[in-house]
Amino acid sequence: MSVYLLMVFITIPTLNRLANGLDIIDVLPFYDGEYVVRLLEYLESEGRHYYLYKQLPIDMIYPLLYAFTYRQILKHFIDKLNFKRVRWVVFLPIVAAVFDYLENIGIGISLYRFPSLSDAVLSVLPFFSLLKNLFVVLYLLAFFGLGIMVLVRRNKKYKNKSS
Repeated sequence: MSVYLLMVFITIPTLNRLANGLDIIDVLPFYDGEYVVRLLEYLESEGRHYYLYKQLPIDMIYPLLYAFTYRQILKHFIDKLNFKRVRWVVFLPIVAAVFDYLENIGIGISLYRFPSLSDAVLSVLPFFSLLKNLFVVLYLLAFFGLGIMVLVRRNKKYKNKSS
């Protein structure tokens, strides 16, 4: 949680300020290669250094934390509900984390090599972000859906015991 709060309240706002208000790549669901170039230009040397050596190392920890946490919570919900057919759901946060790491690697390469940016990286980076966000939405939907089902089932058991 502290890693997330550090990014949300310190590193991301700092980068937004250094980029003259442009959102950083990590928080966008989709963008294009031109946006990446414009962002890196707006960040200038100081901002690119901050992104590469402050934000990115923190953001390399975060996917591992959310993947492990949500996998465990989803597994707990599935076990509680005895939903063996949907055990595959526990892999959604792991897949999201894989795409998050691919996104981070692409960002790191772009920051390190700027202004000599790779067309290949600029073309795949937006898709890594899109897929990361898609799987984040899917695991959050599973989290809330299964969580509500666990609560409903628990309330039914409690009502049956008190009757």
